[in-house]
Amino acid sequence: MSESLVIKDFKTLKVWQKANALEQEIGELVKGFPSYEQYRLTDQLIRASRSIGANIAEGNTQLFIKRELFHANSALGSAGECRNHLLTAYQNDYINREQYDALDKKLIEIIKMLYGYIKRLKLELGNDSDFSDS
Repeated sequence: MSESLVIKDFKTLKVWQKANALEQEIGELVKGFPSYEQYRLTDQLIRASRSIGANIAEGNTQLFIKRELFHANSALGSAGECRNHLLTAYQNDYINREQYDALDKKLIEIIKMLYGYIKRLKLELGNDSDFSDS
């Protein structure tokens, strides 16, 4: 193997850093949820938040841009799922309005960053359409 081989490091991506910080914050937040939610909302919220960063990392480590796009899109879906679970937590009074708004704002920022990341990847493919499924 060539000594000049460059390995991409997902940890340098700002969007991964923000997703990772959010994952840690949610991990602390759910400790205050009722115990009967442990295998329901708590588990789903933790899994969704972890999936955002995990998909970014998995995609960024791929050799093929189309695979990276696939995982970036999956991260986008997980961010939407996470927003939904946070809304459920707020609606059930497990978190207050301030907590909900702050976390939702962070998720929206991550979603916008993922849109930019996906757009950049599509440009690398020579496909700058915002809505094609390549």
